[in-house]
Amino acid sequence: MRRLVVASAILATLLTMPLSLAAVSPTATPAPIPTAGPTFPGTATDSARATAALSYLLAAQAPNGSIDKSLGETADYVIGAADAGYDPATLTGCTAGGTGALTFLATASDAATTDAAKTGKTILAVVAAGLDPAAFSGRNLVARLGALYHADTGAYGDGSTFAQAFAILAVDASGGSVPPAATAKLAALQDGDGSWSYGKAPVAAGSGDTNSTAMALMALDAVGVHSADGTGFAYLATQQLADGSFPYQNSTAYGPPASDPDSDSVVLQALVAAGQDPTSSTWSKGSANVLTSLRASQINDGGFYFPGSGESAFTTSEVPAALAGVPYGAAAHPKAGASLPPTACPNYIPVASPAASVSAGSSYGAGSSAAPSRVATQAGATAAAGDSSSSNGNSSGLDPLALLLVAVVLILLAGCGLWFYRARSRPR
Repeated sequence: MRRLVVASAILATLLTMPLSLAAVSPTATPAPIPTAGPTFPGTATDSARATAALSYLLAAQAPNGSIDKSLGETADYVIGAADAGYDPATLTGCTAGGTGALTFLATASDAATTDAAKTGKTILAVVAAGLDPAAFSGRNLVARLGALYHADTGAYGDGSTFAQAFAILAVDASGGSVPPAATAKLAALQDGDGSWSYGKAPVAAGSGDTNSTAMALMALDAVGVHSADGTGFAYLATQQLADGSFPYQNSTAYGPPASDPDSDSVVLQALVAAGQDPTSSTWSKGSANVLTSLRASQINDGGFYFPGSGESAFTTSEVPAALAGVPYGAAAHPKAGASLPPTACPNYIPVASPAASVSAGSSYGAGSSAAPSRVATQAGATAAAGDSSSSNGNSSGLDPLALLLVAVVLILLAGCGLWFYRARSRPR
């Protein structure tokens, strides 16, 4: 009897093992993200691409008016819209009468009063929108930024590269006079190899990055300081990959280097700010360059994808300004009342081959051919913005096999229990 009971227990255990595996498999081993998905039509102009990216962001805009509840991403959204000719006052998401992006920035800026980078970036967004940063929804952002300046060191806030760069750009864009000590502080952060890093002091050669370098060059060039252009752009040239793109760092420390739309965008903006042509032979690898690389990263619903993690508002937010060919701090000329087409709002389903596309052309004089595809190494998602389904293939449905196993186990356990009860009830 004991042998039969033990055998029954073992059988029950063996039967429940595949049941437990079946139960956890949907979340433990999600389906892989699709490799890039259908890309945006190669014949589209960069203006059309920027509009599609902004429409994607419009659908991603949260009820509080933000993009991902982020001041930085929302500011980029506003700046990109203005640079593409749209009125930032119309950025209220897909819901009529929703909270505007500018309203979110006003509130979010209150939590960033000690952050020079965020305050500076907010000022750039306000100026791009055609508003006065000294009287923005009852807030004097110019005074806030001025209070973060340390005259003895030339530092804004913590004196890091992004704090200095965004503060300098903001002061200049709002009509102020940038203290020479502030530009000297930023120039002094340059590393020995011509790069900048995100920190508050120079780092060893090879430890800088393209993003910090591009931001520093953009800020210095905006106020007429070109002394670092030679070494700065020489460093960026060493970072350019064979497909014309720019990674955060051209290093194999974490595997083969791969570009991303954000790095491409900020480097492209820095080149334009310095009066350089990003599609020229100087910045091309054969027929490929940073712009063709950026185009190749756009999904046909307008969003841009980051290598290995799919498309997102975070990745897309900085791209429209770059596609418009406008660096940070440059004058934007939005048309009052011009609103984005809500093509990516809920109920919009992207198609693999859009029926219509606009003629070729770009703001940089480049051709319309797309860069060599990098879909083999970079992931993307094709779900329409606003779609509530997950892009990783997880499912909450019950597996029919699991239900069958549950039934078998319950029957066996019930049978064994009944037999054991009867056996114990017999006279010994």
